[in-house]
Amino acid sequence: MESIGKKIKTLRKNRGLTLKKVAEAVGCTPSYLSMVENDKLDPSTSRLKQIADALGSTIVQLFPDQGRDDIILRHKDRQKVNVSGSKLLFEILIHQGPDKKMDARLATIYPGGGSGGSYTHPGEEFGYVLKGTLELTVEDKTYTLQKGDTFYFHSTRNHQFHNRGDEEVEVLWVNHPPSW
Repeated sequence: MESIGKKIKTLRKNRGLTLKKVAEAVGCTPSYLSMVENDKLDPSTSRLKQIADALGSTIVQLFPDQGRDDIILRHKDRQKVNVSGSKLLFEILIHQGPDKKMDARLATIYPGGGSGGSYTHPGEEFGYVLKGTLELTVEDKTYTLQKGDTFYFHSTRNHQFHNRGDEEVEVLWVNHPPSW
C-alpha cells in the first residue's frame, strides 16, 4: 500500500506541480512538504487538508480506495487512517468514489489530539459524540460536547477541534460533499 507521503508526491507530480508551487499554496516551505512526501514528517489534520486542497483533492482521496461500489462495508474491511502528528485515528465508513455525495468516518481523538489548527472547506458537517468530551470551536465560539451530543454547521465557517481530556474521544463525523 502506498504511504500518504508517496500518494501526495504522486498526485503533485501527476498534476505537474512543483514542490515550491504546492508549498506556496499551503503556506509552508518546500522542505516541509518534501519531508511530508518522504514520510519523515506527519502533518496535522489542518495541514493535511491544506495540502489536499492545493492538489485539488480531499484527504480521503490521499488514501487507497478498494475501488468497490458495495452497499456494505464490513468492519474488517474499513480503511484506517492514522494521523499520529495530530493524535487521531480515522476509520473510513463508506467506500469513496467520484459519485459519492458525502463522506463518513469514525474519528478517535486521543488525549491531547485535535485538528492542529483551524480550517474551512465547502459544505456541511455533522457529528455525533459517541465517547468522551470533544472541544469544538466554530469561528469565535467554543463548545464542549459530551457523549450523546451532536453538532452541525456549514464547513465554510472557520473550525477546529481538540481532546483536552485524559480519555479517548470518538465521533461519528459526516461531511457533505466529501471534503475530508
